[in-house]
Amino acid sequence: MSDQLILVNDDGAQLNAKVEMHDLGLILHSRSGKDRNREYRAALELLLTRLDDAQIGYRIYVDSLRVQGDALADRELFFDQNAPVVVRFNEIVRAMNAGKASHGAWKRLLIATPGTGPSELKAAIELQRRLSAGELRKVQPRHIHSAVRKLLDGGDAPNFAPSREYDALTDTGIPLAPKKVFGLALEEALGIGAHPRHFSAGWGQICFELLEEAGLWIVPKTAGNARPKASQKVLASKLADFVPTEEERSWIEGNPKIVSHLKRERAAGLAKEKRAAFMAEHKRLFCEDCQFDPIEKYGPEAGSACIEVHHHQTHVANMQPGHKTSMEDLKCLCANCHRVLHRKLALGLHFG
Repeated sequence: MSDQLILVNDDGAQLNAKVEMHDLGLILHSRSGKDRNREYRAALELLLTRLDDAQIGYRIYVDSLRVQGDALADRELFFDQNAPVVVRFNEIVRAMNAGKASHGAWKRLLIATPGTGPSELKAAIELQRRLSAGELRKVQPRHIHSAVRKLLDGGDAPNFAPSREYDALTDTGIPLAPKKVFGLALEEALGIGAHPRHFSAGWGQICFELLEEAGLWIVPKTAGNARPKASQKVLASKLADFVPTEEERSWIEGNPKIVSHLKRERAAGLAKEKRAAFMAEHKRLFCEDCQFDPIEKYGPEAGSACIEVHHHQTHVANMQPGHKTSMEDLKCLCANCHRVLHRKLALGLHFG
């Protein structure tokens, strides 16, 4: 069986790569010369991504003409299937060139997908229409909250694979797959069957923006994950009129969203007004978390500098444009407790 596929990326551009259906799965033809299958890498990474999205298991074998008579087990390529796609590609290329002086050959591959029929496989690989920004923005916080409840109650979004790079944390710190949450919300908002290629997920994308506006925290799964380029752009725009301390910069590194929190805390007059209101009510300044009284220990002039003001009650993600902070939104904390809460915010472990 041979049925050539037209491989189109998420932006709608056709790739210069030859991919065919095969009795066992898919064939990706080799790259050679100046023109033949020049987008081999983009094609393989796209195939792996779409198989991941469709939760289709696969194994990869060298399928060059000279080895086609060998048993499949003798030509299987081994790599970490849980690694990011770009890492998997490099591992596959190293495996296909193992023991050879040259490491530049990108050979014909058989991507076997046992248990998956040709129609299901073809549907997973071929491009589905990406929804417009207007359609995606029909997702409201109530749709996202409904999706979260469904997942917490044991439901699933079977069209979406578990997250590999990010978690969407609930207000109690439970991690959920961002695409699963948004996919379910999209289905409820638009009345459709949502699929991974209907939208993109990542910093700077509408998916993450709306999840955060609904009160979820998006955090990298591990500190070792490299931040995507889109996140660098988001962070750069947030930092345009904000100069963080070195300590704050380390918090921001894990989650650009904390910049909004820090900027709002520094708003002119807020800290002064909160301290005055707190003094009027309690007749002294102290930490509302650990009860430490720095004025008693250091005196009124030095001690008052130890009490800082923290946005506590209204989550920055839930503040609408023009939101006016009330004194109930703020909390007086000693410097140590304040730093601990900011560290938790950066890690998505603190929500109020």
